[in-house]
Amino acid sequence: MKQKATSLFIIFAMCSIAFSGCTETFASNQPPEISLKISPSGAIKAEETITFDASATIDRDGDTLIFLWDFDDSDGIQREESGSEVTWEYNVEGTYVVTLTVEDGQFSQTKTTEIEVIPKDSVRPEADAGSRMGVDDCEGEETSDSSKEFYLYFICEEKENNDREIDATIDVLLDGSASGHDDPNHYLSKYEWDLDVNFDADGDGDSTNDVDATGETYTWKDKSPGKWEIQLTVTDDRGLKDSDEVTVYVNYVGEWTDFTVGRNVSGDDPTIEFEYNAIYEDSPSANKVKRISFELTYEKKDPDGSVFGDGAADQNLDIYVYNKTKEPKDVSNTSSDAPEQRQGTASFECDTGNDFCVLEEISGSYHVRKYYPGPWSVEIVNTERNEANVKKFTIRLTFK
Repeated sequence: MKQKATSLFIIFAMCSIAFSGCTETFASNQPPEISLKISPSGAIKAEETITFDASATIDRDGDTLIFLWDFDDSDGIQREESGSEVTWEYNVEGTYVVTLTVEDGQFSQTKTTEIEVIPKDSVRPEADAGSRMGVDDCEGEETSDSSKEFYLYFICEEKENNDREIDATIDVLLDGSASGHDDPNHYLSKYEWDLDVNFDADGDGDSTNDVDATGETYTWKDKSPGKWEIQLTVTDDRGLKDSDEVTVYVNYVGEWTDFTVGRNVSGDDPTIEFEYNAIYEDSPSANKVKRISFELTYEKKDPDGSVFGDGAADQNLDIYVYNKTKEPKDVSNTSSDAPEQRQGTASFECDTGNDFCVLEEISGSYHVRKYYPGPWSVEIVNTERNEANVKKFTIRLTFK
């Protein structure tokens, strides 16, 4: 009897060892996380094609997913369609409950939503998110219009010489008042703004339907230089919706004038540093800077010969651009620019008889995207032993 009990114990122990890995796998498996986007949203017209998109559903264990759809919980028919993205039409007016079931081989998750179907001859409203183009670019020039509408704002600053940080903001007015309805018997009841269509703020799986602000017009406060893709959704009194997406750009131009850079000798500081933030990322906010420009105008000669006081001396200044997210890294500089490369450009005017005009640009898609979003700096460096006179230094953060 004792021998039999021992044998049973050994068999049980071997089974436990054999299945321990499987048990651990089952215990650690996670259910799918359903993401569902329905287009068009809101009320649906009879015979209108609806797209049900659950392709953004994720399974953190990497399991193969099965999608099963029931488009009417009252008809007694289940699993009417399969696949992560399907289309459907309702021919009869009414309210329908749609159920999506997602299976990963162990777990099953469901999500239900109601669809309101109204007469097929109903007219949808028309959303217009507005625009702001043809504005002053800080140089007194009007920006050219484009066939595609957008909002464009400029922050224009004449900076004090001791204020070397870019932290200005501006209020952006969003205007959806051009939205309307072709059916005089119906009216718009809601104006809803999603202020970042690349970020799903409410976690429902649809990044374009967040209600971040409401109203026919909305003042978006304290926006830094940047780029945002936004969307206005209008809803009429029957629940029919329409949406319009538009991009908001805020460019920056900061200007410093008439200052000196110290001598490149012991005991003096031959650099002046300016700080700003630069981002090139998709989400949140799709805040992709297009380019950053630095324009430096300084006198070719130091007229009083400040080293020895014995007459004019040559001046040489360079621009150094640093990323400071972790350890400062020299991204770009003008140290190799010869005098003939310091003559300005067609858009950067220069008095070449008296001044050097140095231009340095970095690209958002090439330079900025290599680094983590965060602080950057630019330094003006004096390579000579005499003080250098700067007439003007301009920083441009361009998103459009």
